[in-house]
Amino acid sequence: MTAEQATIVVLAAAVAVAALVGALLIARATRRAGSGLRLASERLDQRSLTLPANLTRARASLATIDVQAEHALWALGNADDRMGRAMADLRSMRVSSDTLRVRMIEGRLTIARLRQLVRLMITLSEMRRAFL
Repeated sequence: MTAEQATIVVLAAAVAVAALVGALLIARATRRAGSGLRLASERLDQRSLTLPANLTRARASLATIDVQAEHALWALGNADDRMGRAMADLRSMRVSSDTLRVRMIEGRLTIARLRQLVRLMITLSEMRRAFL
């Protein structure tokens, strides 16, 4: 055997050993990946059994929340109508209150004028007695 042939045989052996080590590493990695995938599959299978029940509960909960939201919107609409009516009533009461306030002020002015008139009449009466 020549030196060239021996070098080729050694290189071939080294490549074969590297291929075997690579194959072993790949086999270990695929075993780990396979066991991880089996665990994931089992978890997903377990979840697939409980998922329909969870979805049914979620749908029922959403239906309940939907009914509650509709009731809240209805109550808010009614409250808005009642508040509008109350505001209109308050405005009309304010107008009548303002009208009464104006009449009361006019009445006070009338009373003040009458007092002045009475004082003036008393003064005139006293002056008349003084001249007579």
